[in-house]
Order: sequence, then structure tokens, then C-alpha cells
Amino acid sequence: MTETQKRLLHTGLQNYDHVDLDAGAVFFSEALRVHACPCCAIGLLVFEHELPTTPLKPAHAQFRWLTLEICPSCGWWHFHRELETSLPEFSGKVLRSSWWELTHALQSEIDLRATTLPIEMLQRHLVRRWEDRKMISAQQAEDLVASLLQEHHGGQVVRISTNANSADGGIDLYLAESNGIIQRAIQVKRRISAETESVKEVRNFVGAMVLAKVDRGIFVTTASRFTKVAKDLPRQALDAKFKLELDLVDGGLLLEMLRGTNSRKPAQLPPQVMHDQEWKDVRGRTLLARDLFTGDIREWL
Repeated sequence: MTETQKRLLHTGLQNYDHVDLDAGAVFFSEALRVHACPCCAIGLLVFEHELPTTPLKPAHAQFRWLTLEICPSCGWWHFHRELETSLPEFSGKVLRSSWWELTHALQSEIDLRATTLPIEMLQRHLVRRWEDRKMISAQQAEDLVASLLQEHHGGQVVRISTNANSADGGIDLYLAESNGIIQRAIQVKRRISAETESVKEVRNFVGAMVLAKVDRGIFVTTASRFTKVAKDLPRQALDAKFKLELDLVDGGLLLEMLRGTNSRKPAQLPPQVMHDQEWKDVRGRTLLARDLFTGDIREWL
């Protein structure tokens, strides 16, 4: 496995006791003391959410703040809750202190091209690190597109071949209704370096649709965009003799579909964290919890 294929994959979270951190019994104790990521050794960013509260009675306490330290590179994070306690001997004075239970992200080093990597894990990782789509295999690209289109359009996906690298005649997948009737033909192009998808492959796909007698198709590329000529092809195909309906999905639209799918799936979050909570950093910038814990925070920095 080459170094470029290795990535840290977020796999969940773990709670632990504050005593373990103070005693240096957890692997990241020293890193956290200097506010550095134990995986990347770079500085952690701090975000805070203030919980709704009620007036405190003397000698009572309540949770008031949620605090998150997160790595802007790999996404590893550490979370804790803080209390406010009213001091009976000082009217109107409160003490701020940390709750004993802490939480940190669990991450595992994986090979993105491994055939055993579950599609759900790949989806979660690509939402956080979309540029890594260039590292996945052609088969994984097909699996990813199949899972997204099936959820987006319904029905079921039928594969032309079990090997994404074999000759497919210009069509990789079919999207079928539950009764087996073909709805759309699908072509998937995984691009390692190209940022733009030219018209050539799109034209080849249109020809394959004509030969297969399928009048609706979806051409998907992991490249960032289509050329201007390629973008005009769906209009030409619809106006042509065979009246073909063609949808183009580039990397940006594919990411939107991935985010939509990911947002509908349950996420494992620390105590008292809700997806729609607003969190602020030291400069007052606001992010939603879903973006902090499951998204790519680099685009907000």
C-alpha cells in the first residue's frame, strides 16, 4: 500500500473519564495539553456552543457550554461539557468547571482503494475529504454512484459487469424500476487528474444509448466540471432524431447528492449535541454542528 492511498477514516466516538486525561493515561494526553492534533501534530481549532439555561438556585449547577477542539486537516476532535455552579456564599457569582466525562473521535488508518471498505464508510469519508475521490478505484466510483442514484431516484441499480475495468459498450449501469423496467442508462467516469470532462466520452455514451435503445441516460464524472461543448450535448440529444433525455452530473453535483444522502443518515454525536446547533469559534464565525462533526470544515476557514 502506497503512502498516498492511506487516509484516516472517522469511525465513531469514545467517552472516557477526565481522570484518565489528567493522569496521562490516554494516547493524546500530551498533544491535548498543547492543543495539537495527536494524528497531524498541528494546532486544534476551538468551537463553543452555549446551551439554553434557567436561573440558577444557590448551590445548584447546570450544563452551560459545549466545547470542541478539532483538527482542520484530518478532522480528529475532542469534546467536553462545562458546568456553571452558583456559589452560595457569593450572591450572583458562578463557577465554571469541566464535567468529568469527555469524548474524542475514533479514527482508523485505511486504504481507500481496499475492496473491503464498506460503501457507507466511503461516503462518510468523502463528505469530509472530497478531493480523495481521485484516489478511489473505478469500481468504488461505480459503487458510490450506484448508491447515490438509487437513493435519489428510487428503484434498483443493475450492473452490466462485475468488473468496472472491463469493456461495457459505453454503459456501466442501468437504473430500473421495481418491476425490472429500465428507466435510465448510466455511465460513470472516475478521473484521477483531469478537472474537466470533455465532450468525447459523453458523445460515446449517447451512441451507446442509441444502440441499447434507451432514451434516458445519466453521465456521471468525478471531474469538477464539463466543457462548454459537453454541457450543450443534452440539448442537442433532445432535439435530434432519437429524442434522448440526458442528464450530466459533475463532481460538484455529485458532492451535493452525497451531502444530501449523508445528512439523512443518523450520526453518532457527543452528549447534548444536535445537528442544527450553532457553534462559534474564537473569531465569532458560526458553523452548524452537522458541518463540524460530519462535514469538511476547511471550506469554512
